[in-house]
Amino acid sequence: MLAWGIKKSFLGYLESLPDCVFAESDGASRDPHTGLFQFPFHRRVELDEGGYRLEFSGDIRIKAHGGMLLVILMNPWLEISERGVELSVVDLMHWPDTSQRELIGHSPLMEAPGDAEFPLVLAESAVETFNNVYQPGEPLDPVVLI
Repeated sequence: MLAWGIKKSFLGYLESLPDCVFAESDGASRDPHTGLFQFPFHRRVELDEGGYRLEFSGDIRIKAHGGMLLVILMNPWLEISERGVELSVVDLMHWPDTSQRELIGHSPLMEAPGDAEFPLVLAESAVETFNNVYQPGEPLDPVVLI
């Protein structure tokens, strides 16, 4: 299972809004104790160029500001290779084609520092996903493999 808190300050802001709604589907859930979003493991794929990809399923939707803010995190993948670690989700700009991916965060670390936890920073390609509030390289919450 992949567990991820996205970005603590982002979720804190959203949770302060009276109309914020979190919806989980396709096996994704939010741990009531930790607040982490959890995505069930789907499969492991060995990459031709070395390394591997862990594919997870599930869908988290966050809606606020009367629907003007909508963040959808669907079917995350965690790629681990000599480039480091990359977290991507389905790129909804290409919907209904779910084969296109949006890089959300990355890390130069190839191995987790402990207990399969990977620190991440915001990828340039995901700045718009967070309404241009955060700059590329801004720390995100770490991804945790359970």
